[in-house]
Amino acid sequence: METGESNPISIQSDNFNIALANSYHLSIQLGLSHFSYCLLNTTTFTYDYAKKYSISSAKDIATEITEIINNDAIIKAEFSSQSVAFVNSPSTLVPSTLYKEEKAETLLNFNSQVNGKILTDKIPSQKAHLIYAVPESIVSIVSNFFPKAKQKAQESILIQQYSHLNNDSEKAYLYLNEQKVGITVFKGDKLIFNNTFEYTTKEDLLYYTLFSFEQLKLSTETIDVTVFGTIEKNDEYFNLLYDYIRNVKLGKRPHQFTFPGVFNSIAQHKHFGLFTQVLCV
Repeated sequence: METGESNPISIQSDNFNIALANSYHLSIQLGLSHFSYCLLNTTTFTYDYAKKYSISSAKDIATEITEIINNDAIIKAEFSSQSVAFVNSPSTLVPSTLYKEEKAETLLNFNSQVNGKILTDKIPSQKAHLIYAVPESIVSIVSNFFPKAKQKAQESILIQQYSHLNNDSEKAYLYLNEQKVGITVFKGDKLIFNNTFEYTTKEDLLYYTLFSFEQLKLSTETIDVTVFGTIEKNDEYFNLLYDYIRNVKLGKRPHQFTFPGVFNSIAQHKHFGLFTQVLCV
């Protein structure tokens, strides 16, 4: 289900029944190169269905997403609830004490090129707001097809969920998706760093990780690093991180839900943002 895989890929449990759509929560994830969604049975807290489409960019992205939705019979059912997460949007994190809605665009302009509709998420665990921009055409598609869906940036979802992962010391989380890595660092339960970098090679990934640690004066000998997303155990990207960081491991699925055996075709560290989306909306 990750970027670069064949199109489309679907996973369906033996218990899945679209006739019972009103028992499911629909979680959608929208990126520049993929459209993914999954269905959680809200009675059993079991994931029963997941699907991913690659977006080729051969057409206008809005046109391609519209075609995907129109040709997918499952996603147009009447679900009990819906949510949408936007991936890799230009963003900035602001303490809630400094946040003013009327100043959101100005604050985002300080470190990002604003192109699209300005949206804001509140992150309760950190007393902060994430300000981000999503292309108007994508926001329009979500409003037209999923008017009842709660909308958030995946970055907000990840920060909120990381804050619950037993952060009793210095811990870093790397989330790889669409050739970008989000690096998030906690000291105890306090967020001390969050930034996204674009990478092409394994050396790029290592450089941005070590550079971030150096700026924060974090030791690669003691910090715990958990990696999620488009990386494989023992591939060249993971092995290079392992060569330089003593305590690095791949992440796990959210423990709050049940994943039938058919989901074992997906590695445990993949789609953490998609599978935890329902917890933050």
